[in-house]
Amino acid sequence: VAPLRLEAYLKLGCYFNVGMPYPEGGSPMPSGGAYLEFGGKLSVMCVSVAAATVYAVGSCVLRVSADTIRGPGLYMKIGFGVELVVGLPVIGNVSVYFAAGVEVSIDTRIIVVGAFILFRGRAELLAGLVTIQIQIEASGKVRRDLAAGRTDCIAQVTFSLDISIFLVINISFSKSFQENRQIA
Repeated sequence: VAPLRLEAYLKLGCYFNVGMPYPEGGSPMPSGGAYLEFGGKLSVMCVSVAAATVYAVGSCVLRVSADTIRGPGLYMKIGFGVELVVGLPVIGNVSVYFAAGVEVSIDTRIIVVGAFILFRGRAELLAGLVTIQIQIEASGKVRRDLAAGRTDCIAQVTFSLDISIFLVINISFSKSFQENRQIA
């Protein structure tokens, strides 16, 4: 059992978009852009009793981007939570994770500020050869469209299921339900 776990990543990407088919009024405005994203997760062991361990978990994603249409952009998502991991001999690890956090997205046209709650259950069987994960995320956001002068309140729930059998099956299913209401 590791007393401290640190995961970090760096993404660098670019993209080019052109809408198809062309509208009747002529060709659409093509766009292109690039982004740089940093992410990390820190898990610190709080309590360990026999086969069960409780971790305090903090995670962060920070993306800086530029687009020919939207201009510069910033995205940030920070979450704090608790994870309970139970290691069972022969069977594997079973974990339950609960987190809450905030999310902010800003560009030259749209500002989004929100909060989320996340629940994840994960089972790794036979030393990770078979993995099953269920995740539910509920979020509430306020989205301000600066160009249109409109403000919306958004409520969203996302359910996802992932099943993986090493080199044989990889099934991922995700379903989101969203409701938008204009508030200003």
